[in-house]
Amino acid sequence: MNPRRAIAAVLAIASASASAQPSAHVLSATDAWIREAPPGATVMAGYVVLHNAGAQPIQCHAARGDDFGAIEIHRTVIEDGRSRMLRDQTVEVPPHGRAELAPGGYHLMLFRPQRPFTAGDTTRLRIDCGEHSVETVFTIRKG
Repeated sequence: MNPRRAIAAVLAIASASASAQPSAHVLSATDAWIREAPPGATVMAGYVVLHNAGAQPIQCHAARGDDFGAIEIHRTVIEDGRSRMLRDQTVEVPPHGRAELAPGGYHLMLFRPQRPFTAGDTTRLRIDCGEHSVETVFTIRKG
């Protein structure tokens, strides 16, 4: 094989491989925070804005972090004038859009904190969204 053809073939394979990989910058997170809870609380709530720079919707289905025993995605709903939470939810981040996990809507339930947290502390959480994920620092804030 002639050297030019060999180089062209290698570049074509590398280009195809790179385009098949999900972009590291498709999913991002901003304004990540956790509501400060009373001392000894066994559950906390986390909020974040997820951004999708891609052309396809992204389904976020799980989160994890070393500072919590378990993390679930929940959604607050009002039924018959009462507020209640639904668990095991999936949050969809629309193409070229955002999904806001905020008080009164979708949010992260953070179970069994492994250490005490007070306003100003930080922790790192990872949100898994199919072939995409985003890891970001959450800051503890007073509610």
